[in-house]
Amino acid sequence: MERYYQRGDLVIMISRGYTNIAEGSVGIVRNTHGVLVNVTFPQGTWAFPKFELKPLTKETTCTQ
Repeated sequence: MERYYQRGDLVIMISRGYTNIAEGSVGIVRNTHGVLVNVTFPQGTWAFPKFELKPLTKETTCTQ
């Protein structure tokens, strides 16, 4: 499933590969560039591949 993010979208981190950001953390999209998405989490702002994030919607929660 291709995901398209826009500035201001809320996203959930679904990767366990980061020491500073826990899986399930909620962030806000700042901008996108190709397959990278710049996201701000409480710990800071970084660029992540799209597949390491999922959109936060009414149908999902941080624990799903």
